[in-house]
Amino acid sequence: MTETAQRARQQDREEQRERTQRGRREEPPAEGTVGIVLAGAGARGAYEAGVMSVLLPELDNRGYRPSVFVGTSAGAINAALFASLAHLDAAEAAERALTMWRSVRRHMVFKPVLPTLPFAAMRYLLRLGNMPVPMTGGLLDTRPLGTALAGMLSWRDLHKNLRTGAVQAVAVAATASHTGRTEIFIESPNIRTPEPDLIRAVDYVDAHLTPEHIMASAAIPVLFPPVRIKTEETDGWYIDGGVRLNAPIEPALELGVERVVVIATDPGRRLEKPLGDHAGMPPTVQDTFAQLLNGALSDSMMEDLNTLRDVNQLVRAGGTGVMSRGSSGRKYRVVDCLFAGPAPGDVDELGQLANTVLSTGMAGLRALQHPELRLLSMLIGPTASRGELMSYLMFEPEFIDEAIELGRRDAMRVLDPAKDKDGDIWSISD
Repeated sequence: MTETAQRARQQDREEQRERTQRGRREEPPAEGTVGIVLAGAGARGAYEAGVMSVLLPELDNRGYRPSVFVGTSAGAINAALFASLAHLDAAEAAERALTMWRSVRRHMVFKPVLPTLPFAAMRYLLRLGNMPVPMTGGLLDTRPLGTALAGMLSWRDLHKNLRTGAVQAVAVAATASHTGRTEIFIESPNIRTPEPDLIRAVDYVDAHLTPEHIMASAAIPVLFPPVRIKTEETDGWYIDGGVRLNAPIEPALELGVERVVVIATDPGRRLEKPLGDHAGMPPTVQDTFAQLLNGALSDSMMEDLNTLRDVNQLVRAGGTGVMSRGSSGRKYRVVDCLFAGPAPGDVDELGQLANTVLSTGMAGLRALQHPELRLLSMLIGPTASRGELMSYLMFEPEFIDEAIELGRRDAMRVLDPAKDKDGDIWSISD
């Protein structure tokens, strides 16, 4: 960890302790189920853990203890992780989560790229020649991820927390390749399984969550192979839930949360005008792909946040009725929301961080120790979007540590306005 990151962490801890003492309340905990929604992010999940490390103790100090965790991809990892720690003191749970993320290494997520890519390229060329060679796998071998998830997360504690009521529900989103619909795998002993959402093409499935469900949710198309889930409830192949539903806000609402915290690595809204009007060079194929990826991951989240805000305003103004989405027939109700992520207008700092790690932290002789990252970086090319794309695969200590600190910083920024709102943190934050 850099000296700057160490100083920032120490300062954040001191401020957190001060806020803890100021924020402790003597009245009973606030009523209402609190849900956490964690968007997909790959290695950027470390940023989300940094956000949670600040928000979780602060929410607990104010009488709000999250009991519903819903996530996609890396957000699914964090959902299962924090659900498994829910029996602990909030500060201890946050620290343990950061310890886990700081221990993650690339070899724990996928096998070395050099032996894998040539075989993938050979299969592709044979397919072009009409040879009967299946192309069902991804470019990367993610079998180590299954082992890591089984060992690093306490699945016993996760299931126990659900049985004891410390957690009401854990849900992860994956995309069913056989239907193209989003499936929400839910483990909850007490909450009724929601009806399918016909408009959004979302199905809900009762599940006893396992590492395979998380791997399915995090199976990035093309890069990671699809994952088969075969149980009494379902049997099929699944890919990353972010393909259709990267920030599963609506499923959290279907699970009955009355307050929701949405955590993402993209801003909750866009600026009204672009920062510049220079045409510059034409976009490369990689830049165009990055735009498609960005739209798929963030646009629906922004739409859902705006819809939630509009419904809240309608109900507070005296409106009544039935929700138009899905088939559950839920009545309109106020769901207080806190969004925690980058500020609108922030140039992709995580992408910039990935570029910095590549260009400085792994330059010279150190590049020989990271041939996989160098190869992936070369395949992407020196495009404007290289850092953004590489940040999803940057499971390196230099990146993880700084991403955590960025998440902690943004969480502190989100909480600052609460000082001027009589402690009310429940509002759509930007």
